[in-house]
Amino acid sequence: MASPCRCGHHEAGAAPAELIARAALGVARTTDLDELAGLLLDQVVELGARAAYLLLASDRTAELGLHSHRHLPADVRLGLARVALDAPLLDARAASTGRVQVMSDARSVEPGSCLTREVCARVDAQSVVSMPLCARGRCLGVLSWYLPHPHPDAGVDLGALAAIFAMGLDSALARQENARVNAQIEPVRRSTADGGDSLDRPVALQPMADRARAVAGAEHADPGVHAGDDDTNERKQAEKALRESEERFRLSFENAPIGKAIIGLDGRFIRVNHVYCEIVGYSAEELSERRFQDITHPDDLDTDVGLVEQLRRGEIQRYQLAKRYIRKDGAVIAVILHVSVVRGERGEPIHYIAQVEDVTERKQAEEERERLLAQLDAERRTLQTIFDSAPVPLLLIERDGEELVIANPHGVEITGGAAARSQYVGRMRRPDGTPMTLDELPSSRAMRGETVPGEEIVIAEADGSCRTFLVAAAPLRDGAGKITGAVVAGEDISPLKELERMREEWTTIIAHDLRQPITNIVLKASLLAKQPQSSDKARHIVASAMQLNRMISDLLDVSRLESHRLDLRPAEVDLPALIRATVERTADATKGHGVDVEVLDGIPPLLADPGRLEQVLTNLLSNAAKYGAPGTPIRVAVERRGGEVLVAVQNEGKGIAPEELPRLFARYYRTREAKAGGAAGLGLGLYIVRGLVEAHGGRVWVESAPGKTSFQFTLPLPQRARSSDREPW
Repeated sequence: MASPCRCGHHEAGAAPAELIARAALGVARTTDLDELAGLLLDQVVELGARAAYLLLASDRTAELGLHSHRHLPADVRLGLARVALDAPLLDARAASTGRVQVMSDARSVEPGSCLTREVCARVDAQSVVSMPLCARGRCLGVLSWYLPHPHPDAGVDLGALAAIFAMGLDSALARQENARVNAQIEPVRRSTADGGDSLDRPVALQPMADRARAVAGAEHADPGVHAGDDDTNERKQAEKALRESEERFRLSFENAPIGKAIIGLDGRFIRVNHVYCEIVGYSAEELSERRFQDITHPDDLDTDVGLVEQLRRGEIQRYQLAKRYIRKDGAVIAVILHVSVVRGERGEPIHYIAQVEDVTERKQAEEERERLLAQLDAERRTLQTIFDSAPVPLLLIERDGEELVIANPHGVEITGGAAARSQYVGRMRRPDGTPMTLDELPSSRAMRGETVPGEEIVIAEADGSCRTFLVAAAPLRDGAGKITGAVVAGEDISPLKELERMREEWTTIIAHDLRQPITNIVLKASLLAKQPQSSDKARHIVASAMQLNRMISDLLDVSRLESHRLDLRPAEVDLPALIRATVERTADATKGHGVDVEVLDGIPPLLADPGRLEQVLTNLLSNAAKYGAPGTPIRVAVERRGGEVLVAVQNEGKGIAPEELPRLFARYYRTREAKAGGAAGLGLGLYIVRGLVEAHGGRVWVESAPGKTSFQFTLPLPQRARSSDREPW
């Protein structure tokens, strides 16, 4: 790394030459090492340093060690206590090369100075200057300072400043060493003075001088003396191994993926790593002024302190505790704490070692999981309650491996308590009484993907009686959409079927009993109407009796349609001819309206009940005449469309309100116009029309707009007529 010779952002108003002159004057006046170190640090702080420190070199250990500092966090001070010359620090490089080292931007630090980048992060600096203080060919120490801004590119001459600081440091170190050696030799001097001049001074001083040199240190030993070299080499190797071990510990401690802390017996933090600081939100310097009790949640404090006391007394070797910390920002976090104690040679406790893992997110996830499980369990119990308490039979069929049928109490009415469908399918019957197969069951169709909205099934009981159920079924699917079973719901409609049977019986009896007297009335009134002297009253009697007869017929037809007992007598029908004949026979009903019949295509013969088709046409023609404008024509159009024949009966009039169209074919429904106009009827005509058309396999609907209404229905062509089509519509 290049060594710029100048450093910017010096004290405002002071020229670089003035700073150097002042530094030289201060160094010249200071003889004490500690005072000189303070002076040097103050000088670089004036240059804008955010933090600074002085490392002194040791020839004995070939290391640098922290002597004094300004604004260094506790953990950084601990890390700089002993610095190897090959450490990844800018200070080590400055000491090794003897040149000023400048890191212009901590963001682009070289791999060999990664620890310097960490120090920058701890003191919030962006650039660093490491100045070696060299004199008489050896490095005495390194002065480093950390600046809050990048690129110190202009200002003080670092070379001149380094020379001044080095001379002062060399002088102070020499004075300190001389004072130390003199202190060791002073007893020898006094002993010699007391012995007089008769002693051979060199001979007398030699043993004491050797002792003094030994006490003073190996650097002052006689170069010609080699005794003890082996011991010295062994000691140096041991010290080197110790330094390497300490460096490994430091790196492991600082770079651990979990929080680590060394805590004193009084609970104060001695040393913490970066992860621990991140967990609790405090810096290492802030933690050095606190105890672990200060950041522990009050509800966990007694437990934690009690375990620490047991650990100190030797009652336990270690402990693990799930506890909570209160972060600097006030947030409460959950951690898992592991604590052990370090003891001395005599077993006395020295300090504690703590490892902390932040499990806040894990705990939150576990709490969320527990909440969801509780919610799921509550929902399951609710569904189970609904399932068990439902007033209708419910079945769940699962086919994950072996088939399983789960029935609620009412569902047992269908299954008879069987656990598989194969065990109760023999009880299932169609409405006509024929047995059902397993594949025909609504549950089987549901497991093939079909949704069964409702189907009547007769269940034979053991006593020979039968019950009718309306059964619906739908498939059950997993998250991937795969069918895993079916859900079946049933409703016992046996009482309704019995009511239907009774109503049909009642309707039949009433209709039969009413028709006989009505027939007599029609016959007698018809005879009276033919007499020359008869009045219009006889004809009115006939018309009223005929209308009553039609109403009775409509009631019978409705009963047959709803009980599925309508008998059709299919025969080959020429539909255009049937329509024309019906128009002629309903001339009285359509009086006042011309009826036009239009056959658009050649219509092949149909297979249908001609009497029921005439009933449909009569109803539609009478409706068209009843609600059409007086004197307007009625148009009947017949055309072939593919495999069907379409018949449309159209009249002209006010039309039907859009909101009434969907209900026109409902039983007993009459439009507002029909009610207001006093038109006779029960509201069953169109209901019967729909039933008769659908019984033939066709469809019926109505289209209406102001001025025009058209009732349309379709009838299917026989299969042979469809097969002969060359160009299907």
